[in-house]
Amino acid sequence: VISHSNILHICYLILFCLIYKELDLVGHHVRTRLDELKRQEVSRLRMLLKAKLDSLQMDHTSLLKQFEHLDPHNQNTFEAKDLELLISTATKDLENYDAERHEEFKRYEMLKEHERREYLKGLDQEKRDQEEKRLQELKEKHRQHPKVNAPGSVAQLREVWEETDGLDPQEFNPKTFFKLHDTNEDGVLDEQELEALFTKELEKVYDPKNEEDDMMEMEEERLRMREHVMKNVDLNKDRLVSLEEFLRSTEKKDFNNPKEWETLDAKPLYTEEELQRFEAELRDKEEELKRKAETLHQEQELLKERGKALEAQKREYQQVTEMSQRQKEQQAAGNGPPPAGPNGELQFQPQTQKPEGEPDD
Repeated sequence: VISHSNILHICYLILFCLIYKELDLVGHHVRTRLDELKRQEVSRLRMLLKAKLDSLQMDHTSLLKQFEHLDPHNQNTFEAKDLELLISTATKDLENYDAERHEEFKRYEMLKEHERREYLKGLDQEKRDQEEKRLQELKEKHRQHPKVNAPGSVAQLREVWEETDGLDPQEFNPKTFFKLHDTNEDGVLDEQELEALFTKELEKVYDPKNEEDDMMEMEEERLRMREHVMKNVDLNKDRLVSLEEFLRSTEKKDFNNPKEWETLDAKPLYTEEELQRFEAELRDKEEELKRKAETLHQEQELLKERGKALEAQKREYQQVTEMSQRQKEQQAAGNGPPPAGPNGELQFQPQTQKPEGEPDD
């Protein structure tokens, strides 16, 4: 299936070696491939819209305008306008994806709290007190971690420069740092390259060997750090950090004197009201699952009864078939050919003469 994400893959290969207004400078084979992909995408969209087209009496061009990732006025060749629209749409998609990740994590945390409360309800008072004390101690232990540097600050980058890159922190150079961590050498830091910079900070707070440290929380923290840097550094909002943007960020006041970074445990992620709504939703889903399970059980029992009835019908049919076959065999035996002689000749029984005067049958 060809979609705007497939075209985006090729677009990013050429995006950083030209300005979108100079798309004509791209090699002929790349342009030919982009044109082909666009025509395939337009064809795919037409197929998806066929049912709607039949019902609304609209032409293809009008319907194609509903999609934001391609220029509907030119359906045959891939131009600068398509590249601009595609990048804009992909950026929106990724922003929506990040928002969904935050919401999913929030629900994960509420589910953890719900399960904790349900577990405590099943304990007697003494064991409940002991367990609550143990859980509180784990929380306190998790909070006792070294200071986390603000993502993108000089302190955070120097730490990477020294501990990851093995270089003298006194010789820290932003331009050299950028080139070191532009691992694919495409001239920008993408989201994965940025997130890799935060590993040292995250290791201060999270250790997979510790019971009190949740690795799901670590990934949420990583996402928060990346969003923080993008918000302050990504000036054109393309979700990529160019060398120019990176160097400009090092000139800001916050680069040398950032606000203290607050980790996830600094503030509650949800309110008690939100948790209660979540638990009500869980109960509704549980009831729905019970109803579905009961319906499935009833259907299963009905199928069993039908199976038994079909099996009884099958046995009855077999009995009738066997009886019919026996009757045919008996009839065939009673109306068989005359007995044969010793040499195979037919033998006929002479008809007996009836005495005179005896009436016929």
